[in-house]
Amino acid sequence: MRLVEGIKDLVALYHDYKTMNKDEKADFYQAKCDYYQKYVELSLIAGCFSSVAYIFSDYLLNGTFLPTLVSRCSIIVFMIIFFAITHFSKKRSVLVFMDYFLGHAMVIATIWSIYHLEDKVHASEGFIIMNLIWITVGFVAKPREVVISTVVFLLEIILTYPINHYPNLDIILALEIPCGLAVILSHCLLMLYFLDHYRIQQKLELAMITDPLTQVYNRHLLERIVYKNALRDVPEGQHASIAMLDIDFFKKINDEHGHYTGDLTLLYIGQKLSGQTHDDDYVIRYGGEEFVIIFKNCDVNHACARMEQFRQEIENAKDTPVPFTVSIGVSHYNGDYSKTIQNVDAALYKAKNTGRNKVVVI
Repeated sequence: MRLVEGIKDLVALYHDYKTMNKDEKADFYQAKCDYYQKYVELSLIAGCFSSVAYIFSDYLLNGTFLPTLVSRCSIIVFMIIFFAITHFSKKRSVLVFMDYFLGHAMVIATIWSIYHLEDKVHASEGFIIMNLIWITVGFVAKPREVVISTVVFLLEIILTYPINHYPNLDIILALEIPCGLAVILSHCLLMLYFLDHYRIQQKLELAMITDPLTQVYNRHLLERIVYKNALRDVPEGQHASIAMLDIDFFKKINDEHGHYTGDLTLLYIGQKLSGQTHDDDYVIRYGGEEFVIIFKNCDVNHACARMEQFRQEIENAKDTPVPFTVSIGVSHYNGDYSKTIQNVDAALYKAKNTGRNKVVVI
């Protein structure tokens, strides 16, 4: 039964994976790389030092260190290149390429060392052991990248046969091909199981930035959006505006109709705002009955018109828990978040102190 349930889970995860678009898959693989890269890097470095340590087994075969000393220690040069490039670039494509670069560097160093061995009969064991490298690197890779690396590894063995004359090439390939297929299958399964982890992580992150009552964003998201007193994802030179909305006489609603009705009113306004904004806008419960709306790619005049239409819809709505109105302040985002939010707050204050149920722009 556990096997059947496991297969059902994998099928469901595969269907989930197939529904992801290009951008979602890119984000998924980036998350996979971020999660495993440190493990892969440390494992590769450990593998490099282990590769150098095989000089002792070379000694047992040759009776001397000298023939394979340079080839075994050459991996240190590849490690230096690896660290130099990964220090300056953290892109997933670069990291994965350099991980495989270092892995295949160990293969090249090993093949070079085999050339200097008098007895090459143990090459098969060495190549089988190298599958540990591909199991490790595959943690950050896409299945396609695992397949390509497996094919390259087989070609490295076949193309160096005329030089090294492995005495048991047929045995090497007979063992390596099933091992390669097992590595590919294991990383396809790993990808699907990581997708389960990825979805859970998404839900947790969404829960952290979502207000449980109104189901709009909370101030935790605002802290993420605001960086060095500037909105992260508003491109320089693009128009953006910020509005702050307050439910008029909200305390009176709580006092006369009860807190449950007050909560329903907050839920109503949150859902209404979410339905009236665009996908790239942010609706944030700022505190109490106040909401902040960030309009990206929207100038202040357009933002004011949208908020005025929203205010009228609330005033004339027939499906509200109780009749109520809203006051709104709007301001152009000038690149300084603190100054802009002060302007928006001043605009809201003016709206509330000049009769409420209006939109004021500063």
